[in-house]
Amino acid sequence: MSNKSMGNENVSDLELRKYFLEYYQKLKKTATKHPEFKLDQNNYHLLSKDAKEASQMLNYMSKIDGLLADLEKTAVFIRRFPLKEYYQKNDIDQLDYIKYHFEVFIHKIHTLLEVKKLWLNEFYEIGLDERDCNWNNLKNYKKIQKSPAKIIIDNYYKSFESLIKLRHLNTHRAYFQDSKNEELKSELMIYNLYEKFGLELDEEYKRMSPKFLIDYQVKKYRKERVGYIKNGIEVATIYSNQFITLILTEFFNEKINKRNSRKSTSER
Repeated sequence: MSNKSMGNENVSDLELRKYFLEYYQKLKKTATKHPEFKLDQNNYHLLSKDAKEASQMLNYMSKIDGLLADLEKTAVFIRRFPLKEYYQKNDIDQLDYIKYHFEVFIHKIHTLLEVKKLWLNEFYEIGLDERDCNWNNLKNYKKIQKSPAKIIIDNYYKSFESLIKLRHLNTHRAYFQDSKNEELKSELMIYNLYEKFGLELDEEYKRMSPKFLIDYQVKKYRKERVGYIKNGIEVATIYSNQFITLILTEFFNEKINKRNSRKSTSER
């Protein structure tokens, strides 16, 4: 889905985005010429119908780009454990830190899917309330069934099905399944508690479960989590860019078709 037809031209994803931003800015500038325009107020009501549609498009594009940026941040956070003494003083160890940001990751993965559903609902003017804007309702509409967006949504869900189910359990049941984290947590907690209360572990325990080995396992676990997240980001980015390109293409094709229709009518 690297190139899309727009009229008689083929444009790249990046060119399409640039074209849209130029189109949006051009439409937005028209509002500044309105006699009721004021710098210190929201002038949305002064925008033309086309400008309002473009504003809606930009809003959803920005949300998706923002969510992708948030996913990138989770990998950055997990890669390092800064302010170690401060966090441990507040009972936050490395594994708590990794768990928290991984939970953010799975929630953002799900939110990306939800935003795309909301966008389809508005773009195709289906009219569902936000609370009813789920896939079981959306996919039954002909506009959705005919759109390649359905394939993108289905494939995105299949790619992240296990994570989305984990997100639901995490949100509604406070459940987080990560046996490796739990295993390391039980071992690391002993050392952290003894250090916190100024106690000395006996030598036998240290030989059975040496601290350097636990630290190595945590480091390895962190690396695995970062790799998993980066792979997920790559997949989420591919599907999100495909989705945006598809919607932008349909948006401009509709504009072109309407313009050609008006031109044809005026020539009769």
